[in-house]
Amino acid sequence: MTESISILCNKLYLSGVLHLPEEIQYKKVPIIVLLHGFVGSKVGEHRLFVKAARNFSAKGYAVVRFDFSGCGESDGDYADVTVTKQLKEVQAILDYVSKLKEVDASNIILIGHSLGGAVASLTAAVDKRIRKLILWSPVAKPYEDIAMIVGDVALQTAKELGTFDYHGFYVSQQFLEDLKNHHPLKAIRSYEGQLLVIHAAEDEDVPKENAGYYSASFKPGVPVDIHYIKEANHTFASYSFEEELFEETLLWLKNSELYSSKIAL
Repeated sequence: MTESISILCNKLYLSGVLHLPEEIQYKKVPIIVLLHGFVGSKVGEHRLFVKAARNFSAKGYAVVRFDFSGCGESDGDYADVTVTKQLKEVQAILDYVSKLKEVDASNIILIGHSLGGAVASLTAAVDKRIRKLILWSPVAKPYEDIAMIVGDVALQTAKELGTFDYHGFYVSQQFLEDLKNHHPLKAIRSYEGQLLVIHAAEDEDVPKENAGYYSASFKPGVPVDIHYIKEANHTFASYSFEEELFEETLLWLKNSELYSSKIAL
C-alpha cells in the first residue's frame, strides 16, 4: 500500500512516498522515516530506499521516503541546498507523519544514509519524537567527509566561482560553508533514545571509522550497537549487502522493542 505525498516547506513542495502495511486496520504502527544523502533521492542508488521501504512495510512498519529540496522530484535546485535547510525539511516531514491516523506518533524511527545520517543525528538530538535512530554508513564530520568525496579541485572551484558541478548537480560554496556549522558527533550526546550504526566495511566514500566515532561520542555508559557489513561498498550495492542491511536493521528494531518493554515493566 503506497501513496504519493507532497509536503510544503519554505514555499517548496517536497515529493515523498508513504508505505503502509497491508493489514493496518484498528491499530497504529511505528513509522520509519528514510533520509537520503548527498545529491541523492528517495529512490536511492540501485533503488535501495524503494527496496528498504517495501521490506520494512511488509514487516509491519509504516515508512516515508522523500526527496530533500533540489533532489529527485522535489521543488528547488541543488545550488540552493544546505544542511540547515534540510533540517527544517525533516521537521516538516515529522510534523506530517505525526498526524497520520495510522501512525503511532510515540514510535518514530529515523534512518539516515551517508549525509542523511548526519542530518538524522542532528534531528534526533533536538526532537524528542525520535525514539530510535539508525545510521547507515553515516557522515560524522560533515565538512571533512564531503570535502573528501568531492576533492580539492571542486573545493577550489566553489571558492572561486561560488559553485562547482558535481555529477550534474551544482554544489554551492554556501553549502560547503554551512557544513562547518553542523557537528553531529557533538549533537548525538543530547539524543536520549537507542542507536544503531551499520557501516559498509569497504566504504569508498565515508570512513568506516565513523561508526566508532558515533559510539565514542554517545552518552557515557550507554551502549551503541555497531554492525559492519563485510565487503560492502558505500551504497551496499549488492543483493547480499542489501539483505544483510535490512535483516540487521529489522532484528535490532525487534530487539529494541523487547528491551523497551522490559524497561517499562
